[in-house]
Amino acid sequence: MPRIGVVGATGAVGRVAVELLRERGYDDVRLFASARSAGSEIDGRVVEEATPEALAAGDLDVALFSVGTSASRELVPHAVAGGAVVVDKSAAYRLQAGVPLVVPEVNGERALEHDGIVANPNCCTIPLTCVLKPLHAAAGLARVRIATYQSVSGAGASAMRRLADEPHEQHDLRADWDYDGEEFDEESKLRAETRKILELSELPVSATCM
Repeated sequence: MPRIGVVGATGAVGRVAVELLRERGYDDVRLFASARSAGSEIDGRVVEEATPEALAAGDLDVALFSVGTSASRELVPHAVAGGAVVVDKSAAYRLQAGVPLVVPEVNGERALEHDGIVANPNCCTIPLTCVLKPLHAAAGLARVRIATYQSVSGAGASAMRRLADEPHEQHDLRADWDYDGEEFDEESKLRAETRKILELSELPVSATCM
């Protein structure tokens, strides 16, 4: 059985990953998080601090990363250097040349072409490409227009807690994305990721993300 580590285990996605691994019979999973969360427990397992030294130690076969982009850029190379195959959920490696961006139902075979890192797409790109792939196979795609209405859970556990603690009348639409004067970076990423996964580099994709 592979030696698995979950980095970002105390976050919203990390906790679900730990639960799914347990349901699938992976009981001996190592849990990593920031120094702030190190020492806490999840299902009786102590959470370790995700340091470069711990991840490079060579005792992991697979590392599932559910941390922010900057943390992934810092820590993923150490896990890979230690011999682990990393599946990274952040935006750090999605559009990097040579790193497969994989939706298993769409281009799962590309995961075998990794050099230590497999990138996980944006949460909206995944269902979008699952729909577009069979349409392209059946009739070909001429253009794509997509509007997304994204949940606060995409911003992590702290954003979910903030929303739950707010009075309903104080809720608003928060788009914490960069804006270049024409579109949000979330919209450009959705287009670029869709093209990469479908291997349609010139596919016209118009996106509106909210």
